[in-house]
Amino acid sequence: MNFEITQILSKFELNDRERNNLARLFEFTNYLYDEEKNLTKTLNLLKKAKDELIERIQEMFEARLFENEVIMEDLEDNE
Repeated sequence: MNFEITQILSKFELNDRERNNLARLFEFTNYLYDEEKNLTKTLNLLKKAKDELIERIQEMFEARLFENEVIMEDLEDNE
């Protein structure tokens, strides 16, 4: 069964950035699970793979927080 995550995400009220981040996160998670070297015998992610996934998530949120800070600074400058 083949599907595009973007088709599923389009059913939800998400902005473009949220949809893009979730799609990228889904693809990265698929990559981790497709590589046998990232899995335990019970098909769970190894610690290194989990850490990589957490790092990706943090990068996405940190980028968003930084953008929000810049927007807030711009708004304060315009007051």
